[in-house]
Amino acid sequence: MEEKSPEILIINGSPRKNKNCASIANEVIKKLTENNISFKLFNIYDMYIEYCTACGFCEKTGYCKFKDDMTPMYDMFDKSIGCIVISPVHFDCVSAKLKTLVDRTQAIYASKYILNKPSIDRSKKRIGMYISVGGSDPYNTQFKGGQIVMDFFFKSINTKLLYNLYINNTDRLSFLENNGFKSNLDNTIKDYINSVNSIRYKEDKENEEQKTID
Repeated sequence: MEEKSPEILIINGSPRKNKNCASIANEVIKKLTENNISFKLFNIYDMYIEYCTACGFCEKTGYCKFKDDMTPMYDMFDKSIGCIVISPVHFDCVSAKLKTLVDRTQAIYASKYILNKPSIDRSKKRIGMYISVGGSDPYNTQFKGGQIVMDFFFKSINTKLLYNLYINNTDRLSFLENNGFKSNLDNTIKDYINSVNSIRYKEDKENEEQKTID
């Protein structure tokens, strides 16, 4: 029997084990589990993901020539209801490995805008969340670079980025010690889950109507 694709993809873009991004991912997982929402966690620094080489293969075929740990993710992006990305701030941007993953979604972009043969269902509703974790004290451009990258990423995977969360100063006050941010995260996840459940309800209703027609 074919394994059901996860409803929510959680992407942990941090190379550090058991630190802030991992703790935030665990909190997200806890809430999704409590609400019976299926998910899959991708610790991308444990994955083998080739760099995009701008070879042009996807512009001719609509898919990437590389076969690696990212390959199954293309289908999961398509079938998902949402995606949650958690990344540390590295030089005002996302982590290097996360940027590698983002660049590889060029294959989806090419299928849509170059070949006009989308490899992803563009009519399907999906909800996105981006959580950016900065270690330093706050400064003006701290989250701007990462936000720009994530805006393009979520557009590429046809997922509406509705929720953005930023936490800074984690070098001094970790996520687990930051009660204010923990409360903010908790409330945002609740809103996210409500959005996901709204999509689930609509899809279930449409499936039931289709069964009646059949």
